Amino acid sequence: MPLIRYIVLVFIGLLLFSGGCREQRIAKAKRVNSAPKELIIYCENTMLNMVIDLKYKFEQEYDCNVVIQNDCSKNLMGIINYSSKGDVYIPSSSASFKNFHKLTGCELNDSLFLGYNHLVYMVKKGNPKGFSGNASSLKKKEKFTVLIANPETSSLGYETKAFLQKQRSYDEVLENVVSLTSDSKGLVKGLKGDMADVAVNWQSNININGNVKHIEIITPQSPYNNAIPMYAAVMSCSHEPTLARAFLNLASKQLSESTLSRYGFSKRPTIIF
Repeated sequence: MPLIRYIVLVFIGLLLFSGGCREQRIAKAKRVNSAPKELIIYCENTMLNMVIDLKYKFEQEYDCNVVIQNDCSKNLMGIINYSSKGDVYIPSSSASFKNFHKLTGCELNDSLFLGYNHLVYMVKKGNPKGFSGNASSLKKKEKFTVLIANPETSSLGYETKAFLQKQRSYDEVLENVVSLTSDSKGLVKGLKGDMADVAVNWQSNININGNVKHIEIITPQSPYNNAIPMYAAVMSCSHEPTLARAFLNLASKQLSESTLSRYGFSKRPTIIF
């Protein structure tokens, strides 16, 4: 009898153990299956504050995780080319759209017009050198030192070059350039550090990091439009294309004129200072 009782107890114990393991496996599988979806967004640094605000709204509405990669357009496309991952691309202008497939291997499909970014000149508070906003004065040697973004690495650099070329000023201005920054981040820093007298930058950058306390905007005196259209686009390598399109749909509803103005952008090509 003791032996039979022992065998029965062992058998019951094995049943309970195997049942417990099965329940743990089911619970683990449920946790894996219920993991939230992930959306990967690539944006240039100028767009970051706006994208972060959209991220929080989107995560609450769609119960997902939004991962943001921010950098200059050249570095972003390098990451996409290496990883072949990503869902939404939001540069500070559409300049990089032209070579996007060539440099990343991905196509840009559905796109959304967001508004306008504006090229302006920036100087230190008080405009100590008295820059008027006329590009021709930047061509004069030893009058102004200049900072611009590199046209090979960022949308800002590309658009700056195009804007100055329209005024037949780029090559001469380049002679007075003390540094080409990878994107907008180094321009204000250079002005604050007395590296240069004038920088060509996005108007929206006056609104971040307390820049307005140290920097002021000089409106370009030019017949050429300094308003640059901005777009967001869904990438063909997206693992969540439906979610990516939903993000663009949310952006279209959220980004009104008043909302865009908080970030220094506009819905209209002409901005009133």
